[in-house]
Amino acid sequence: MIFGRAGVARSVPWVCAVFVVGVVLAGCSGGPQGPFPDRPADIDVSTVDLCTALTAEERAELGVEAGEAKTAELNNGPTRICGWSNFDDGYNYGVQTIADGAMVAVGIPGSTVQVVDGYGVVVETTQETVAPRCALYVDVAETQALRVQVRAIKNDDAGRIPSIETVCGRAESVVSSALRNLGGAGS
Repeated sequence: MIFGRAGVARSVPWVCAVFVVGVVLAGCSGGPQGPFPDRPADIDVSTVDLCTALTAEERAELGVEAGEAKTAELNNGPTRICGWSNFDDGYNYGVQTIADGAMVAVGIPGSTVQVVDGYGVVVETTQETVAPRCALYVDVAETQALRVQVRAIKNDDAGRIPSIETVCGRAESVVSSALRNLGGAGS
């Protein structure tokens, strides 16, 4: 025996310490960062056609034509956008890529974190009493997010500004469609 009983006794604490450190480090890796649940699946939105976020049937339900694709620059890099408008009921819809992931929206004043179809989302509302806008930042991958925005730019048939709950309900519906329709295309 090289170690004898004394050598084995001295090595047991070291082995235990290494094992405990390994378990702790393994518990800290993987999974989503921050307030979001584990994603049902990552969705790579870097190359998908965002205008396929809504099917022809879904566009018909919203009263919009095929989407208009655009590109732009954000302070963190390029973004791609697809937008749709219904000038009869006054709703605008948009789906946009965000390069930094949904964590960039956590902590926006007045925002909340929710879950839509298993994905973490940050809900941000603005101009609730003028032209209500609801933006949902969807945690689709570690360094990618979708921002779905819906804005009401016209009063309803009774002459009232649509409630932010109505606008956000439409935004959540578009998020569900985008997750379903882009999920297969991007993975």
